[in-house]
Amino acid sequence: MSFKRLTPVTDKLVETLSEKADAFEKLESLFEQQLDALRNGETDALGPLATEAQDCTDTIDDLRQTYQRQARLLIRMLELEEDDPSLETLIEVLEERAPSAEASTRLAEARAAVLERAESAQRTNDTLQFALEYAAGLNHELLAAVQQAAVDTDRRTYTADGEAESGGGEHSLVNTIG
Repeated sequence: MSFKRLTPVTDKLVETLSEKADAFEKLESLFEQQLDALRNGETDALGPLATEAQDCTDTIDDLRQTYQRQARLLIRMLELEEDDPSLETLIEVLEERAPSAEASTRLAEARAAVLERAESAQRTNDTLQFALEYAAGLNHELLAAVQQAAVDTDRRTYTADGEAESGGGEHSLVNTIG
C-alpha cells in the first residue's frame, strides 16, 4: 500500500492522541484546582470541579474510542495479521514500511506525550484522593468527638438563696437525632 494513502489516517491518529494528551492535561489541572480548594477550605468549589473532571474523563473515554477506531482502520490498511496490535506495533510497522516518512516518529511522540500526561494526571489524582480521604477521616473523627463530648456540669444548680439542687443529666452538643 502506498504511504500517501496512510498519511491522512496516521495524521488523524496523531491528532486524536494530541487531543487526548490535552484532555489529560486539563484533567490534571482540575485535580490541582480541587486540591487548592480543599487546602483553602472552599468546599463549595469541590462539587463543580468534580463535575467538570467527570466531563473531562468522559471526553478522554470518547477519544479512546475514536483512537481505537482509527487504529483499526490503520491496521486494515497495513494489512496486519493481528486484530488489535499495540500502538508500539503500529509504530514499528510504519517504520519498516516507510522508514523515510515522519509518520512513525510523530506517532511515537504523540504516544509518549499521552503517556507522560496520563501518568502526571494519575499522580495528581492519587494526591487528591489521599487528601480527600484524610479530610473525610478528620471530619469523621471531629464529629465523633463532638458527639461524645458532653457539657461538663457538676449536676447541681444553685438557686437564688444559695442552696444547691440536683441538675439535669448530660446534654450532647450535637443533636444526634436529626
